[in-house]
Amino acid sequence: MALGVGFGLFTPRFTGEDFSILFDGTNDEIDFTTSSFQAALADASFKLTGSVSIWARVNTTSSNGQMWDFAIDSSNRIQLQYKHGDDSFTGTYRAGGANKIANYAPSGTQEGDETFHHIVVTWDRASENELKLYYDGSLRTTTTLTATLTGDFDDTADGTLGQDGASGVEFLSGTSFNGNADYNGYLDDFAVYSDVLSASDVTTLYNSGKAGPVVKTNLLALWRFNEGSGTTVTSEVGGYTGTFGSGSNAPTFSKINASQ
Repeated sequence: MALGVGFGLFTPRFTGEDFSILFDGTNDEIDFTTSSFQAALADASFKLTGSVSIWARVNTTSSNGQMWDFAIDSSNRIQLQYKHGDDSFTGTYRAGGANKIANYAPSGTQEGDETFHHIVVTWDRASENELKLYYDGSLRTTTTLTATLTGDFDDTADGTLGQDGASGVEFLSGTSFNGNADYNGYLDDFAVYSDVLSASDVTTLYNSGKAGPVVKTNLLALWRFNEGSGTTVTSEVGGYTGTFGSGSNAPTFSKINASQ
């Protein structure tokens, strides 16, 4: 893998076609749960500080859509959803069953606008006690955090991983923890950080564009989704694997490019 210079950037491994992942709004999912990724998140104190960056193009839909979800259990999780009712994006830090949300409704219509938008959620329970949501390079909303997730991301007491809300850890993109908010649209360049990205970091990511270099500092995982075929995707950092849902629950690769 190549490291960028000058701006602390990580450059793409792939130089060929740029693929995204298309979720059809009906139970499609990618599960990123592996013991090595769970351990990396726990070691990095991800429940205290972290950031997730993703590019999304929302299709016309009639329901909410979960874009990603890091869940220790049903009461302790961090997630990002698209909200159909007010055409908005909501980052949630749920600790002990109590939600703190950062919500932003962009001007104009998101559904079916045939444009990828950049969404970043950051959280800090170590010092600033803030949950932030960025949209297309700018900070849009900040919420105060008052509690910390219970348990940790390497706790799999009963060994059960899935959508039943049992103990254990689940990291899903495209479908919700309980299957009630299935995302309809495209997702790409899923980057996970162990620290809080600054406003300038987020601006750099946005200006780099989809499929461009990403900020490399404290980068835990980066899924580009450029495999183009198959039922697994591999992070360019750490080699962590995401596995598609089976049968009709599997999303598909799509050659929607960065300008679409």
